Amino acid sequence: MTIPQPIAAPIPQQRPPDERTPSVYGGGVPSPWYPALQLPPTPARSILWPLLTALLVTAMLVTLAGAGAAAWMLRGHGNAPDAVAWVGGAPAAVDKVLARRAEAVQRKDVGEWMGDVDPSDAVFVQRQRQEFENLTKLPFAEIGFERAEQSAGKMAAFLPPGLFERYHAAVTVVPVVVRHRIEGVDSKPVATPWLAVFGFVKGRWLIAGDGGGKELPTGEAGQPWDASGAITVVRSQRVVAVLSAGAADKGQGLLDLAETALQQVAAVRPGGWDGKVLITAVADRQIFDTYFAESQDRVAQVAAIAVPYYSAVAEWANRPAYATTRIVFNPSELTAERAELQHDLTHEFTHAAMGPVTGPYTPRWVVEGFAEYVAYKDGRFNSAGIRQALGDLAVTTFPDDKQFYEESRNYVSGWLACRMIAEKYGPDKLIAFYEGFQRMSEVESVSRAVLGVGRAQLEQQWRDYVEQQRRG
Repeated sequence: MTIPQPIAAPIPQQRPPDERTPSVYGGGVPSPWYPALQLPPTPARSILWPLLTALLVTAMLVTLAGAGAAAWMLRGHGNAPDAVAWVGGAPAAVDKVLARRAEAVQRKDVGEWMGDVDPSDAVFVQRQRQEFENLTKLPFAEIGFERAEQSAGKMAAFLPPGLFERYHAAVTVVPVVVRHRIEGVDSKPVATPWLAVFGFVKGRWLIAGDGGGKELPTGEAGQPWDASGAITVVRSQRVVAVLSAGAADKGQGLLDLAETALQQVAAVRPGGWDGKVLITAVADRQIFDTYFAESQDRVAQVAAIAVPYYSAVAEWANRPAYATTRIVFNPSELTAERAELQHDLTHEFTHAAMGPVTGPYTPRWVVEGFAEYVAYKDGRFNSAGIRQALGDLAVTTFPDDKQFYEESRNYVSGWLACRMIAEKYGPDKLIAFYEGFQRMSEVESVSRAVLGVGRAQLEQQWRDYVEQQRRG
């Protein structure tokens, strides 16, 4: 069955932190590895791969601008400023501010950057200085700030409390695309969102704040330059890693692990993606938490996320092209054991490698199971370890996408499904099976086309394989 391209909102892919305890390492609990490593630790990893495409296109703050003009006149200020009364697009002044912003980063000119920031809010001013410093530490091959067209009502919902009154209604939320490319990492420009609040001050439009709310587009406030403190950037041949300034001494160790992880992924997926990554690993909860606005209770369960980005902001564009996948670590995971970090990096890099062929119809058990398959490809396991990892999980039918992340052991069952396909049909068939969901939407059709069996038979083969692995 040929699948039409759907319109869908971004979704995260997740991996939970390793919940291993000292008793699992030793203390008489059998290790699933020979000699002493561990089986897939109940993961909660999250690849925020915004399912390609997005929601709406629209004009810019018509509702709020119109209301602002009315309020301005009702308060006795006479005619509203032209910029407040606009309908159907931002004033040229806003575009000029955005152009100067890009030039300031490129020239590392803090004066030009701060010249367009309203100085009345000391906290925001300091945040803007820090953002500028962070931006200038990143190795941009190119960077630009472009106004996006979005509906007035949608943007008005992101106006922080108090700003409407502070600027006497002469305030607007401007959707901005930060289009950039990291030198040595990105082969294509990457689009990330920024909700800029502009206030009209003494005849000028100045940057007055950042939009907020639970429905922010994917990645807003979650970029490495958004860190509240200073950052440091370290790099190797294929990796750029962003750390908190105080963690610079950990940079080389992280790069070594990352390069090893890339080698492991490249052995399974040698082409079809850039083979280079940007990692954000800062000790700032906001950067990570922003991806879980609707599910803060799950943040502690997620070790790292892989976030796909596109040629345009997914929620603001129609069918944007895939550009790259960024890796973001949970700050609490940065002190994990070296072996655990190695596993996390390999798993997340696998998501990045498969990003170009991951779509809205790729089942979660395939996406996450394949990443575990690559991360554990060279491991040896014993039946006791597999029984321990699966526990009393009922292996009956492939996990449903909606419930996949509610049961961490689904990572183990998905891993075993992918491992079974690779062993029975061959590693190339496993990759072809994964890629098949670009063209077809159901396991039944993909399985018949690639493996020559229907879903029911594939599930039976999986159940038999799991039982065999449990028995040893």
